[in-house]
Amino acid sequence: MYYNSRNTGGLRDKERKGRRMWDGQNIICLDVEVATSPDDLATGWNDLAALGLSIGGYYHYRDQRVHWFDRQTLRATITELVAQQPLMISFNGIAFDFALMRAVLYALDGRTTTVLEIGAAFEALAAQSYDLLAEIWAVTGRDFARGNSLDALSQHNGLGAKTGHGAQAPRLWQEGRIAEVVNYCQQHILLTCRLAELIATRHGYLSRPAGDLELRYLCAAGADMPHIVKSCPIPF
Repeated sequence: MYYNSRNTGGLRDKERKGRRMWDGQNIICLDVEVATSPDDLATGWNDLAALGLSIGGYYHYRDQRVHWFDRQTLRATITELVAQQPLMISFNGIAFDFALMRAVLYALDGRTTTVLEIGAAFEALAAQSYDLLAEIWAVTGRDFARGNSLDALSQHNGLGAKTGHGAQAPRLWQEGRIAEVVNYCQQHILLTCRLAELIATRHGYLSRPAGDLELRYLCAAGADMPHIVKSCPIPF
């Protein structure tokens, strides 16, 4: 499944440079969907292993493709990412997506020495990632306002709206509506990519319904791979 780089979704020419600059780089944007609705669990969103994994995916700038994984391929995916050491971009990945992947890995494969080593290496990789929601909360505090959602931020910045909600995905999955879940997950992935690109081309500036912010962002100047900075010495 290929990402159509011509589908700019309203981005101006200057703001499309982020995508071209990162093409071929060891960077991914990742999202996962849960298999069980939190409404069906007494623990809600808190028991990640019980929520489970239905489908996950990541867009890789190196080959401009979306790569998919599920329960059966989770361990191989985590092992491959640890080996590749990409810079991972997410929206709440540190607290949720990456943590859920580790929790499901342990639930499926046990806590053997080898599995724990894989999980620890992936946790270290996640700690170096660029988590858009974490960057927002680093400035605002842990603010759960609706204006901080990926959907609200995407719409406010002219990137379009999400088609659905993450809480609906497990219901659709259980009903066998697999394609709808995959399409929803892919849209979440690509919106995360585009928002990160937009923030980079604007040197950390993020327009929000609740008030604009200056965030850390990805800078490619003088590096083989973009790194997270507060100020980039060379403009895009």
